[in-house]
Amino acid sequence: MPKRELIEAADQLPRSTIATRVVRHVSPGYLPLSGEGARVHGGRWNPPDSFAVLYTASDRATMVSELDRAARRQGLRAVDLLPRDEVIYAVELQRVLDLTDPLSLERVGLDPPLLAAADWSPCQAIGDAAHYVGFEAVLAPSAAGNGQTLAIFLDRLLRGSILEVSSVTSLELDS
Repeated sequence: MPKRELIEAADQLPRSTIATRVVRHVSPGYLPLSGEGARVHGGRWNPPDSFAVLYTASDRATMVSELDRAARRQGLRAVDLLPRDEVIYAVELQRVLDLTDPLSLERVGLDPPLLAAADWSPCQAIGDAAHYVGFEAVLAPSAAGNGQTLAIFLDRLLRGSILEVSSVTSLELDS
């Protein structure tokens, strides 16, 4: 269970709505609506062995920047991680924790450097609290420095919310 003070902070923040298209990269053959990898291994907004999350980006440039950041952490280039598929989703959510608002970010004890830090535990604690109180997703500035990311909590989607695959294509990058 998340820390009580984080639960209270998250629960007091406004629930934003969002209707947009988002994009992510996945390994070929990986189910585009599965967040199982993030559930098992964790990610910026969920601890390991917790809940399934789809990590998406607001646009293709942000997705590529996030891929490049992940590759650099492994001592690689983004093209070294290919082949990958590019998946575009149509999203309509009713309860989004919007951390692009500096006041909301401050109220949960985060700041921009923590969003981009190699230590994910502060963000994971906030994501865990947001999931606990029923948010469907966390919208946050990209750790790669441009654009936004939307981490969608698959088991928290409300009736009437939409998460649909619009297209799947092979991801092409400039080398």
